[in-house]
Amino acid sequence: MPPRNLLLIALTIVVSLACYSVASRNRYANLFAEAIEVIDKESLKRISREDLFVSAMEGMLKDLDEHSMYISGEMYQMFDEDMRQEFGGVGVYVEMDPRSKRLTVLAPMPGTPAFEADFQPGDQIAEIDGVSVDGMDRREVVQMLRGRVAEPLEIGFDRAGELIKKIVKRAVIPVDSVHGDSRLSDGGWDFHLQEYPNIGYVRLVQFGRNTADELARALDTIGDIDGLVIDLRNNTGGLLDVAVEVCDMFLPKGKKIVTTKVRDQVVDSESFSTSLEKLDPTIPVCILVNRTSASASEVVSGCLQDHGRVTLIGEQTWGKGTVQNVIPIQRGESALKLTTASYWRPSGRSIDRYDDGVKETKIWGVQPDEGWEIELTEEDIFKNSRSRYVRELRGLLTPEQAKMVQEISLLNMQAVEARLNSENPTELPEGDSLAPHVDRPLQRAIEFMQQYIGNSMKAI
Repeated sequence: MPPRNLLLIALTIVVSLACYSVASRNRYANLFAEAIEVIDKESLKRISREDLFVSAMEGMLKDLDEHSMYISGEMYQMFDEDMRQEFGGVGVYVEMDPRSKRLTVLAPMPGTPAFEADFQPGDQIAEIDGVSVDGMDRREVVQMLRGRVAEPLEIGFDRAGELIKKIVKRAVIPVDSVHGDSRLSDGGWDFHLQEYPNIGYVRLVQFGRNTADELARALDTIGDIDGLVIDLRNNTGGLLDVAVEVCDMFLPKGKKIVTTKVRDQVVDSESFSTSLEKLDPTIPVCILVNRTSASASEVVSGCLQDHGRVTLIGEQTWGKGTVQNVIPIQRGESALKLTTASYWRPSGRSIDRYDDGVKETKIWGVQPDEGWEIELTEEDIFKNSRSRYVRELRGLLTPEQAKMVQEISLLNMQAVEARLNSENPTELPEGDSLAPHVDRPLQRAIEFMQQYIGNSMKAI
C-alpha cells in the first residue's frame, strides 16, 4: 500500500478516536441541556434556567460527600472575602436591636470610612441610598452596606429620634483573624488576659491568608509570659497550609504536622516542622476547643496534642478531616468546592467523623486531655461567644456606650435562650443581669495555668 494511503488511514483513525472521545464527553452535557429545555417548557412550576442549573450542580456535588458543593454568586464572593480577610464596606460593628428591630451601630472600626464619618454607637440604620431597611434582617442590611470599593452610599440613621444622613465611600476593610483578650484604645489588640497579665491569650477566628503572619506578630510582641492560651472555639477552619505554618511556630524541627491522602488512601504529602518556633518550648500552652472547632483547627490542636506540646481543654471537636479545593469556574463568577484529599494526625489517627474506621467508635476529631473535658450546652456556647464579642469591643467604647452594647447583647442572648427553651422572650432583668458572663472553659484554662505555674500567678 502506498505510504500516502497509510498516512490517510492513520489520520482517519486519529480523527475518529478524537470525535468519539468528544462525543462521549458531550453525551451527558447534551442530555443535561435537553432536560433543562424540557423542564423550562413543560414544568407546572416556572423556574429560571439559572435556578435549574444551580439546583443541578448542587445535586450532583452533594452525592460526592458532605463538604463538596457548588458556590455561586454572592456566596462565592463572601467565601473569597473570608479567605482574603478583606471586603468592600464602611467598617462598622453592628447588631440587630431586638427592641427596635433595626440594625444598630455598636462601634466604628478605627481608620475606616465609618470612623471618619463619625458613626456613633447606638445609631440605628433606617435607610440606605433612600431605601428603608425596616423589616429587613441583619444579613440583608449588611449586604447593602458592602459593595464595590470607592463607591459612595448614603446612610440614614435614627439618632435619638432625629434622622441623620451621611454619605460615605466604601473602602477595603481588613479583617483580623487573630484577636487578643481585649481591644486597646487605638484599635489594636492586647494579647494578655486582663485579669492575669502574665498569661498570653490569642483567639484564632479562622485560618485565612494572613493568619500565620498575624499570629507571628502577636507572639513577637507579647513579651515575657508564664503561659499561653490559644482559643480555637467556633473556628471552623480555613487554609490547610496556614494551619501547617501555625503548628510550625510551636514545634522543633523535623516533627510531622499532617499527612494528606488522596483517592484509595494513597499518601499525597507529609508536612514537617522547620524550626520556626516562636515561643519558648518551656512555656505551657493550652488550647480551647468545642464542638464547632473544625478542619484546620483540628489539624493544629491534633498535631500539637500528639507531640505533647499543648493541653486541650473543652469538648470533642467536629471531626472534619477532608481537604477541599476551591476551583473557580464561569470566569470566576462561581466555583466548585471539591473534596480532593483527607488529612491525618501525626499519630496516624483519622480526624474525619465520616471515615468508615471511626463511625463505630465515634472517636473522631480531637478530644480534650483527660480531666479537662467540659460539658457545654448550645446556650453555653452561644453565651461564651456573645460575651467574648462584647468584651473585644469595650476598648473602643465609653462606659456608657459599653453598657448599651451589653444590653443589646443580653437581649439577643435571652431571645436565643427562649427559642432553645421554647419560651417567649422576656424583658431585660434588673440588677445583676449586667454581671459579666462566666466563661467556664476559659476559667478552666486559668486553673490549668495555676496548677502548672504555681503560686506565682495572681489575679489583679
